[in-house]
Amino acid sequence: MKIAVYCPNWIGDAIMAIPFIQELKKHNPSAKIFVICKSWVSGIFENHKLIHQIISISDNDLSSISGTIKAGLKLRTMEFDSAYTLTDSFRSAFVLWLSGSKKRFGYNTQMRAFLLTDSKRLSHEIIHRSKKYLRLLEIDSDLMVYPKLYFTPFEKKWAKKEMMKIGFKNPVGILPYSVGKNRTLPNEVLKKWIKGSKNNYLVFGSKKDSEKSNNLIKSCKKNSIKSICGEYTLRESMVLLNSCDFTLCADSGLGHISASLGIPTISFFGVGNKEVTAPLGKKTYVIKHCSVCKEEECSDENQEMFCLKKITKIDIENSAQNIFFSF
Repeated sequence: MKIAVYCPNWIGDAIMAIPFIQELKKHNPSAKIFVICKSWVSGIFENHKLIHQIISISDNDLSSISGTIKAGLKLRTMEFDSAYTLTDSFRSAFVLWLSGSKKRFGYNTQMRAFLLTDSKRLSHEIIHRSKKYLRLLEIDSDLMVYPKLYFTPFEKKWAKKEMMKIGFKNPVGILPYSVGKNRTLPNEVLKKWIKGSKNNYLVFGSKKDSEKSNNLIKSCKKNSIKSICGEYTLRESMVLLNSCDFTLCADSGLGHISASLGIPTISFFGVGNKEVTAPLGKKTYVIKHCSVCKEEECSDENQEMFCLKKITKIDIENSAQNIFFSF
């Protein structure tokens, strides 16, 4: 049996889709799982033991109606027995319909139910996004499934050599940047947290984060801190991240990767809803903070929410210790 899974376009959502793939394979052990995804998230699924093949689609492939039709029809050669779309877009259901898959599952969003053989009503209940995906399999919503990522021996060996070139061993990973400005951790706050620390710090991010990371390094001249923003592919960054002692993360895709690798992860949530998109990991601690800062208008009444500027270095160290000693 061949089963296709059309996965989400964002890194964090792609990580939250992995529990679905794990449960899908668990309930269909003899099936071959094919992942259809955008090219920039394909690194998430590389070398996964449960995935038979990754079908990567570029933005250009879906930039026009004719391109979308061509991409969908091209999938017909795969002869899928069934297919699931984990995104809510009309386009994903259209592509699966064009693929000729005998059964097509998804939520009845964006008036696309007619393209699916089995459509499910999307509940307005606030649940974690990974559980939203799992409900397409009629999985118990109380079940918590943690995503698993896999690296080959070659990748692990490469990461060890690369870390030697960088000059760090088991550094603290800083993953402060996000696509959303309101989710990004300010440099002035990070500087306060690492001031006087004896740890080695390695900053992760994309090429567009290079300037911000360089400014952070300039302001932390007395710290051992380096940046690799934009220097590696997503997959290479994942393997290097696996060498970190623990991480400080914004609400971002890299934060989800850190948690799924089992790295002690302190995740800071501003505008995001942690009940829906908190990173999945047994060694993850989420700190909810105000964003954007209300400054003088802040009433500080919400006991579950902290002022980001008031979080101290001691608070961070205590959070890290709580993670280490809890497992």
